[in-house]
Amino acid sequence: MKAQSSKWFVSLFYALLTGIVYAVGIKYFIRPAGVILTGTEGIAISTSYYFESETLFVILYSVFQAILIAFSFKKIGLSFSLKTLITVAVVAVLVAALPTFRVASPESEKERIVLVLFGSIIMGAGKALALRNRGSVGDEDIVAVYFSERLRKPVGNVILIAGCIAAFYGLVLDYLKFGSLERTLNTLIYTVIFLFVTAETVNLVYKRYRFSALEIVTEHAAEIEAALLRILPGRSLTRSTAVGSFSGTEKVRIVVVLTQEELPEALEAVAESDAKCFAYHYELQGIQGRFVWRNF
Repeated sequence: MKAQSSKWFVSLFYALLTGIVYAVGIKYFIRPAGVILTGTEGIAISTSYYFESETLFVILYSVFQAILIAFSFKKIGLSFSLKTLITVAVVAVLVAALPTFRVASPESEKERIVLVLFGSIIMGAGKALALRNRGSVGDEDIVAVYFSERLRKPVGNVILIAGCIAAFYGLVLDYLKFGSLERTLNTLIYTVIFLFVTAETVNLVYKRYRFSALEIVTEHAAEIEAALLRILPGRSLTRSTAVGSFSGTEKVRIVVVLTQEELPEALEAVAESDAKCFAYHYELQGIQGRFVWRNF
């Protein structure tokens, strides 16, 4: 019980920290730069740009997230949804309550690109931090987790799709408000930069949906297999016989497919089971067929 309470305390801390990081990214980098966020956040922020109201963004953001979190409770699970709810609540409160000041001037193109790059990295890192904590920052991340668990696609890919939908809506509003194609195209350029840097930051930091094959050549196959199956329950291993060309010794070759999130723990287990084994891993694309991993 004590260990469970400690684990939840750590999770709560990370959920709060994620909310702070994400709110800072929106308040001081993305809104001043005038770029369009992904998903329903993008719809909310584009509408707030049009009416020049930060309060409107907070209201729309809160309404959209409430709907998506309700979906999360039904389709994903209690723990994930509670962490997401905490993070989203922190974001809504801080965006409304934090004092307004300029980190850089968006009127200067050089400073605007700094706002966009820093904002996208900060918010991408916030998304990845939330996902590693088995929660999210809400919005399309909820949908991303739902579909990524089923389709085995990186979360960042879903973010890009959601970003394209929101960007189209935001660019139409931008053109209707200012009537300048040049301005709208400029916003499009910075929004595209934001989308790709954010998605790549998430994919780089959060590796649950990136896969590798781990191959081990060993004389202690039983010990290694037991260790791998203990930390990867339900996983299938492939065993074959290998003969070293130099020593002529017959050994066992074990192959297992796993996520890059699971890889460090697996390597540690292999090293503890047979410190003298030969092991290597490489990234995989296009996993098909039966593949079981630990629940989100």
